[in-house]
Amino acid sequence: MPDFIIRLNTDTQRYFILETKGYDPLKEVKEAAAKRWKNAVNADGKFGSWEFKMAEHPTAVSKILSAILE
Repeated sequence: MPDFIIRLNTDTQRYFILETKGYDPLKEVKEAAAKRWKNAVNADGKFGSWEFKMAEHPTAVSKILSAILE
């Protein structure tokens, strides 16, 4: 279960999965699973365009959101 799913208000369906992680011994496993899911749903093409980002520190969230909105 991702921490956040962000739906952008654009002409096309565009979504971002934002995961926030501090210390987690399974971080790499969870990131790999999210990226596999993203690649699979994008390959299907019926559910818009999806991206995945992981914030490892609270200050990274605002930077990620700024980059998404550019």
